Amino acid sequence: MLLKMIGKWNPHRIQIARYFVRSFASNIKENHEKVNFDSISAAYGYKSNRELFRGWFVFKLCSYSSLVDRLSQLLPISRKILGQQLFEYIIRSTLYGHFVAGTNKAELKPIVDRLRKHNVKLILDYSMESDVPSNKQGKLESSVLHHSNENTYNDNLLKSIKNVQTAAELFGSSAITAVKMTAFVSPDILQKLNRFLETEHQSSTKNTILETASNTSIISKNELAEVEHLIKRMNRIVQEVKKHNGRIFIDAEQSYFQTAIHKFVLELQEQYNRDSLIVYNTYQCYRKTTLNLLRQDLIRSKNNNFHIGIKLVRGAYMDQERQLAIAMKSIDPIHPNFLTTTECYHRAFIEVLEHAKEKNATKTHVIIASHNEDTVQFVTKTMDSMNVKRDDGLVSFATLFGMCDYLTFPLAAVGYDAFKLAPYGPISSLLPYLTRRAQENRAIFAKAEKDRRLHYKALRERI
Repeated sequence: MLLKMIGKWNPHRIQIARYFVRSFASNIKENHEKVNFDSISAAYGYKSNRELFRGWFVFKLCSYSSLVDRLSQLLPISRKILGQQLFEYIIRSTLYGHFVAGTNKAELKPIVDRLRKHNVKLILDYSMESDVPSNKQGKLESSVLHHSNENTYNDNLLKSIKNVQTAAELFGSSAITAVKMTAFVSPDILQKLNRFLETEHQSSTKNTILETASNTSIISKNELAEVEHLIKRMNRIVQEVKKHNGRIFIDAEQSYFQTAIHKFVLELQEQYNRDSLIVYNTYQCYRKTTLNLLRQDLIRSKNNNFHIGIKLVRGAYMDQERQLAIAMKSIDPIHPNFLTTTECYHRAFIEVLEHAKEKNATKTHVIIASHNEDTVQFVTKTMDSMNVKRDDGLVSFATLFGMCDYLTFPLAAVGYDAFKLAPYGPISSLLPYLTRRAQENRAIFAKAEKDRRLHYKALRERI
């Protein structure tokens, strides 16, 4: 019976199952403390009673899909009715207070100090990004370089450099920051470049992103100048990171940007990751092409001898991607369901570990950016079965600030490298982030029963 069942599985599922069986069947005695994802003291010991109540209340609110769906309309109306001062007070006491680490370095520092006592570090993200209007997502619209846009992108550059400096002051050489490339270039132009790369199959050629942009007639001279400015801005940011011996994530974005973003990040990795690991690429495991892309990049890092930093995520733009595929009558670029996305995620992690064992493991680092307990357990079991130590610098874990503390803090408590990805900045600039975060993670919030339950249980035990 078991053989018949296994016979129906595809090779990837069989290999994943083998790692599980090996992990459970192994009689090797572990010399590490087991992680307990139900430990209230480990997960919420750093929080005050007020913070516990706020967390429970926010998760309860976000579990109502009808409220989350209308959030982008409700926030401006609420601000108009309540007035700016009262509106900001309410937002700071709820969504902003729970999901955002603060406004500036002065507000970040006490949080950093509290988390450091529990061996949890912050990845700082001064959240900035942009998108094409919804009616342009499937089109190659012309884009003119406006001086006002240039001022915005240059201002974002200065904010990103300041973010790198803030992280270095708070964390020293262990500082990590995160950026989105659409904060530094017109999204219309990035979309055009992305479309050319995909339709002309240029993404895997030896041409640089600038050479590619120069060789296509759909990019005007003005737009080519903006691509050059993007390259200069991104290099300036990475140079600042290198100056402070830090690291930086280039986050993934929507599919109509991502091929161009990914190609550019690989160029940055080849340039800056020669002697140490500085630049990380992000792999969205809900995309059907991710596994093959990861394999190609691992081979490229080996052949070209550069360190490779990998951030594994499931993906944050599912609704938008599906709607666009329907509107364009094109093939859906993402996996059909959560299970196939999870299989891709697990398989990708195994491939990274196998690559690290074949090559020098010190040149590889993978961040497991997941809020799924089953995936985290899979990763820890696979690490044991493949004899990957918790403190050898190969694997780290990260969750968003304000989410899944019951994963992050217990992991850190028993020796795993654990981070919180922490957006910060003024309320006005973070409102779009909070809206997108709620909507993009609707499925997480709707199923966040454990987070709500543990918040409530921890608060009840204290009272």
